[in-house]
Amino acid sequence: MRRVVFVAVLSSDGRLALVADDLSGALPRWVLPSGSARATETYREAAVRVLRDAVGAVPVRGGAVEGCRWAQVPAPVGRGRREAHVFIFRLAAAGDPPEHLPWRGATRWAGPEQWQELCTRCDLPDVDVLLTGYLEGWIPDGRITLGP
Repeated sequence: MRRVVFVAVLSSDGRLALVADDLSGALPRWVLPSGSARATETYREAAVRVLRDAVGAVPVRGGAVEGCRWAQVPAPVGRGRREAHVFIFRLAAAGDPPEHLPWRGATRWAGPEQWQELCTRCDLPDVDVLLTGYLEGWIPDGRITLGP
């Protein structure tokens, strides 16, 4: 089973950091920074490692909400089992976010109206609802299940 973490970095004005994916092609697909958890890492430790790769020394503070997409049993035909966790972080400084993050490749800051498309590209149902609820304060702290 693959254990994957996604890092949602939000600016003070509610925009989300997206990075170009690793797939070759004419146009990049914009996704959340992500990585696999190592065998000895917790999901949170893996998220902090991915966060460091994504933002470098940019100061952030962690959110108390964690989105979870539990592994499906049995796995869909042709796909391996994958469990994914989404960790939310906020940039500590107010004002415009940095134009580029240290993450490999380009960075784009997306407003809430663009979050729906993330659900399909990252295979994270309801990630847009998770982020909206976090920003608006109606998602409780703790683990929240994303989709079926």
